[in-house]
Amino acid sequence: MMARPYCVVVALLLLAVVSGFEEGASNPGFVARITRKGLEYARRFGVAILKKELSTIKLPDFSGSFKVGWIKSVSYDFYRLKIHRFELRNSDLRLRPRQGVTASLANNYVFVSGNWKVKKAFVTLDGTFDVSVDGISISVSLNLGKDQSGRPTASVARCRSSIGHISADISGRLSWILNLFHERIENNFKNILEQKICEMVRKSTTSHLEPYLRTLPVILMIDQVAGIDYSLVGAPQVTSQILDTPFKGEFFGRNWHSPAPFDAPPIRLPEKHDHMVYFAVSEYVFNTASRAYHQAGRMNFTIQNKHVPMDSPIRLHTSSFRTIVPRLARLYPNTELELEMSPESAPFLRFTPGNVTLMPVLDIQAFALLPTSSDRKPLFQLRVTTNISATISVSSDRIVGSVTTGSKLKLELKHSNVRFINVELMEAILNYYALHTIYPSLNAKLEEGFPLPLPRDTHLNSLELQVHENFLLLGANLDEAEH
Repeated sequence: MMARPYCVVVALLLLAVVSGFEEGASNPGFVARITRKGLEYARRFGVAILKKELSTIKLPDFSGSFKVGWIKSVSYDFYRLKIHRFELRNSDLRLRPRQGVTASLANNYVFVSGNWKVKKAFVTLDGTFDVSVDGISISVSLNLGKDQSGRPTASVARCRSSIGHISADISGRLSWILNLFHERIENNFKNILEQKICEMVRKSTTSHLEPYLRTLPVILMIDQVAGIDYSLVGAPQVTSQILDTPFKGEFFGRNWHSPAPFDAPPIRLPEKHDHMVYFAVSEYVFNTASRAYHQAGRMNFTIQNKHVPMDSPIRLHTSSFRTIVPRLARLYPNTELELEMSPESAPFLRFTPGNVTLMPVLDIQAFALLPTSSDRKPLFQLRVTTNISATISVSSDRIVGSVTTGSKLKLELKHSNVRFINVELMEAILNYYALHTIYPSLNAKLEEGFPLPLPRDTHLNSLELQVHENFLLLGANLDEAEH
């Protein structure tokens, strides 16, 4: 029952990323950092959860014996212990450089009630008791790491507990006998509790926290086309000021999962501590996403006459292309045209300080749609280059974006079945289509965004987004209302 507060704290702590990794580790695609401010948030959140959980904690029974003159040894049992009041007076959560975290509670108080019984031969006496336990201190150190599947691990490195004072009030038939030995009973109770506290912590970690971490998802399906792998590529790195954890951050196709043919660039995080958490998203994340959607054919566009705005002076029709392709109207009179657009390769984003750019190279194949059949005749093929500027922002849990043209489309004729083509005029037409059809369609997809790998019900505020060399850096605070 004590596992859940530890799960919450460790889940919050594992929001993180690296500015330096162990030798041989892959560069991360996605990184997150928790600062001392974020650690303080985790402490408050963990204490709030612990207070809610204390009423459900099952305390262990304990027993002992004492001697009463000629009666000799008498055994006693205290059972059905229940916490009625708990005061969490002092708590702390600190980073342990190169190892993990230490959580501690100091000078705390608990009021417990329960039942007792005494046995001697065939005689059994019973009753109730109240116990006040003051000066409770607990310190637990966790080592953080990762397993072979890329999931985080946590293990108890050290646990210490102490109790300042115990006062027992025993009532019931012949309770005066037990009260004669209350100091001995209180000391026994104190020794047992000091042993049981760390035993319960270790058992809780082994039976609840560790299995919980082993079930954390490291794959998230984004849609019907692609998913993202955000397994850890290295163990969390800890200093006295920050906790950094590296995530793979690689997109893959739903029907295939081959490694990307390029590596993630290094991420050099600046020394920033103003926000609770920082997220660094490498251009590698966006470029593996581009690769996945390109291989799935989701970057291909087909433009038909019906897609052209009704008020456009130029239609995808041979009659509108007389001045662009003089022979076209004679070869295919009164015929609609169709344009197929596809990238030559997956377009990649490039991050430089303050800028996000994209330089796609497209193939455009033009077809004549024969009115008497379902066939279409290939007409010509163009190569298109352009420079696109991207704007990337973050909502509470998703990365979203939009694109605008950084330069006009530039056309190059690759092949023609209809001889002469006025490429300059075709350029003007395609720039119009790009502005009114292609960019709006692409922006609609980008507005849906991609989810940040955050724990459930975690929300961000005070967002600050910066573009650095090779990566975006998002600083944020966690929603204070959550705890």
